[in-house]
Amino acid sequence: MRVTSNLVVSSMLSGVIATVSLLSAQPVKAETELLINNYLSPKHPFQIGIMGPWIKDVIAATNGSVKPKQSAAKVGPPPKNWQVVTKGLADVVMLANLFQPKRIQLPKVSEIPLNSPSAQKTSVALWKTHQKYFKKANEFKGAKLVGLFVVSPNMLHSRKKPIKSIADLKGFKLRAAPGVTTRVLKAAGAVPVASGPSKIFGLVSKGVVDGLAVPGIGLRAFRILPYIKHTTVIPGGLATTSFSFIINQKKWDGLSKTEQSQVMKVSGLVISNNAKKVDQMSMGSLKALEKAGGKVLTADAAFVDAIRKISAGDEAKWLKTANGKGVDGKAAMAYFKSQLK
Repeated sequence: MRVTSNLVVSSMLSGVIATVSLLSAQPVKAETELLINNYLSPKHPFQIGIMGPWIKDVIAATNGSVKPKQSAAKVGPPPKNWQVVTKGLADVVMLANLFQPKRIQLPKVSEIPLNSPSAQKTSVALWKTHQKYFKKANEFKGAKLVGLFVVSPNMLHSRKKPIKSIADLKGFKLRAAPGVTTRVLKAAGAVPVASGPSKIFGLVSKGVVDGLAVPGIGLRAFRILPYIKHTTVIPGGLATTSFSFIINQKKWDGLSKTEQSQVMKVSGLVISNNAKKVDQMSMGSLKALEKAGGKVLTADAAFVDAIRKISAGDEAKWLKTANGKGVDGKAAMAYFKSQLK
């Protein structure tokens, strides 16, 4: 009986060992990490409204097989994000398209003054227009574009006097981003002061500038709320800034077709629609300004018409660029505007 019992136990142990060996021989599903060039503070609107939700969505959509991860420190400066992602220093970047003026031109349709009622509407319109008209121009060759969005429209913020008309801008020293906004302000008689975002607090807090042209979210994002007394909202926006959500092409190609499909399901229009959170934060900043005793006013029709006249050539310039890239500029422009309603 003891011999038989030992044989049974031995047989059972052999079976367990064989099963364990078989299980250990099964291939383990690999996880792909996507390193994001992180140069923003945790409370920055882009982190809260755009990047944070995308990270969670990708992990959930791929059941954890693809895991975006923020870098502990920036691996490259924002103006160099195209080089950062195409050279593989990071796998994912949010690129302000103004830093690639020769390469990325078609998304600028969203940056034309008075063309942006809100970040969400404009972002959705831009992505749809890209898919329908711009994609074939292949402006993002060398990387995988997974999303487009714009920040909430630029407003005029003043440290002292309110800006009620185009005449009030004459001689007014304003920090502004390079590109359309700077050109419009200069044409209006203002004195634009170019700087990177990191310089804004110093320029405003020390009174180096009289004010600045940034979205409402800038009041909190750049910690300048205590120094601003007046904000002028421009219906349609005093231009805006468009951003591209880009993944390194080699890294993208390394994902399975299923993973690529899963990532795109939570990118594209999802990223564009998430811009509503940026709008909400922008409105929250304006309410905080009013609560602190500041004033918020809306530019009247005469002010808006003056901006329209100053920027009259922008649409024609964009149409010429689009047509030169083989895109039906007139049709694309009409479609884009139809999506803003």
